[in-house]
Amino acid sequence: MILPDGENQSQLSDLKGYYAGLVSRGAAFVLDVIIITLIITLTSWISYVTLTTFTTGSFFGLSASDIPMLEPVLNIILKPGMAGLVILIFIIGYHVLFWFFAGQTPGKAMLGLRVVTMEGKRVSILRGLLRYLGYYLSAIPLFAGFWWVLIDDQRQGWHDKLSKTVVIYTWAARPDERFMVQEISDMNTQLGINSNNSSTQLTRGEIDSGD
Repeated sequence: MILPDGENQSQLSDLKGYYAGLVSRGAAFVLDVIIITLIITLTSWISYVTLTTFTTGSFFGLSASDIPMLEPVLNIILKPGMAGLVILIFIIGYHVLFWFFAGQTPGKAMLGLRVVTMEGKRVSILRGLLRYLGYYLSAIPLFAGFWWVLIDDQRQGWHDKLSKTVVIYTWAARPDERFMVQEISDMNTQLGINSNNSSTQLTRGEIDSGD
């Protein structure tokens, strides 16, 4: 567990600073994909309408022929594959810049997650770029690098290990494991098991430590 700067041991009763699991991280990723898709779709439509109008007719009284230097620029912009390159740069910038400036993308912010270094510090531009490129490494072998979060003690995927980062919770929330402790305790009580003598009884400390 990593506590953000300024936090203390009295706050260990919630999820703040705990390593985030696969489900919450996956949900945050899906939210980011939705946001990115909406931005790209809206921007592409506006760009298409503007460029089409400008090159084939008049846009606010101007046409491409009125600006001689504009035609070579438009030829480059409208080249096949250029749109894909621009979209790729946008997607990379979306993740890396949000990690650098805010420590979290909008999707992660909605789920209360943050990307930090192993020391709990802010992720640099270069480290963020390395982490993003690590996504492809994690995805290539049947997404094995992402599934690795399930078995890793620090809930790191391969991209996390490559960039030496972790994903932690940033808000105070009651861990599900604590609910499980109470449920197990109630079950033991109903079965008449002595919690002090039973070797199978789980304790809150064991679950919090991941043992």
